[in-house]
Amino acid sequence: MTFSFDTTYKNLDSNLYSRVTPKSIDTPEVLVRNDELCADLGLDTANLTVEMLAGQDLLEEPIAQAYAGHQYGNFTVLGDGRAMILGEHIHDGKRYDIQLKGAGRTPYSGRGDGNATVSSMLREYLYSYAMQNLNIKTSRSLAVLETDEAVKRRRTEPGAVLVRVMNSHIRYGTFQYVAGRASDELQRFTDYVIDRHYSQLNAKDRKYLDFFDVVMQSSIEMVVDWLRVGFIHGVMNTDNMSINGETFDYGPCAFMNYYDEETVFSSIDKHGRYAFGNQRPILRWNLERFAETLQPLCAQSTLTYDELEVKLDGFEDRFDEQYCTMMRKKLGINSDDEQELVDEFLEWLRKSNADYTNTFLELETPGTFDDPVFATTEFEQLRNKLAAVGLDEELMQEANPRYIPRNYLIETALDEYLETGDLSKFKGLLTVLEDPYTSKDMGSQFQQPPPREFDVEYITYCNT
Repeated sequence: MTFSFDTTYKNLDSNLYSRVTPKSIDTPEVLVRNDELCADLGLDTANLTVEMLAGQDLLEEPIAQAYAGHQYGNFTVLGDGRAMILGEHIHDGKRYDIQLKGAGRTPYSGRGDGNATVSSMLREYLYSYAMQNLNIKTSRSLAVLETDEAVKRRRTEPGAVLVRVMNSHIRYGTFQYVAGRASDELQRFTDYVIDRHYSQLNAKDRKYLDFFDVVMQSSIEMVVDWLRVGFIHGVMNTDNMSINGETFDYGPCAFMNYYDEETVFSSIDKHGRYAFGNQRPILRWNLERFAETLQPLCAQSTLTYDELEVKLDGFEDRFDEQYCTMMRKKLGINSDDEQELVDEFLEWLRKSNADYTNTFLELETPGTFDDPVFATTEFEQLRNKLAAVGLDEELMQEANPRYIPRNYLIETALDEYLETGDLSKFKGLLTVLEDPYTSKDMGSQFQQPPPREFDVEYITYCNT
């Protein structure tokens, strides 16, 4: 089948979205398509035409969503400036937003052109593919289509459209918009989100309080997973925080190579607000803003703001518990003890500045990497301590990927396509990242970090 749309968001107040039309594209070309995702969605690839994927053959009228957000701490009213939802696809009783990114201007575009570059859309395709296979809840990319236009950002490139799939694109910032611009709709909107994502709460006496609780829990799980694999989102604004813990909006994101909690690559994050080690406190800050949006419900239900604050007060303990459980698993420790040893290991990482991903593989199998930092007496002594209580191979292999999307390899693959039109390196990375927890006989280059000078100079961009 093709898409089976039933777009319930259109039943909400019309102030929350705008009806839009994708831009005209004469000769869209499919560069990559995720056939596994097509199968997961019950789509027949034979009937999924390029015109349909590019928004040229519409099954219903698309919409762009309105939302707000704190961007680097400053509140702004926003909206889908270059994205539009084709519809909500139904398959096996599940609902998925099918969204086009880079499909043209919307009422929320402001001064933006509504376009996207081919390198940025290929980049999001690869990152979301990797995150899915790293077992991290994420948006997924169905396809990237190149367009016949030139798009100027840092350089001029061919344009592209990404077909993105999520359970929904509802975010903390959507609630901020509703609370600020359509407060009379807040209870109805919250009920809609609960029905769509957390229907089990409808049987609860305190469903709004429980709703905040499950949103906080899903967000904690998401960020702990980021920390597990060394992922830096790069733009943790409230408008980029999914209401059900899906990682999305892969703009200036990157993976940390050498362990440093102050690692930041984004060109616009001048003060390190969203650095690797700041993602935890920023999540807490974002949740505080989300709690504020629910405050009007206190006058409309049995919810009290004091109860929300009590939930927030439990954030640190809940995050600690989740993080420590994750780190013990990475170290192969099958118990709830050994926190001092975990702390000692983390301190070694801070001092040594060792490659984060490869450190765990070296602990698991000594001699895997020819890196002087792993040949030190201190590392050997630390490994011996860990071996006495942990380094369980099965636990470690579940938690520690053999491969991550190495930033320099991604840039090399994207440059090759822009310069020669050859996607071989890009598709080679997709092959490696198809199963990042299994070692492959493909040469060691996919596991090697870049020269340290690369990371010092490496910069990522939003490309909006």
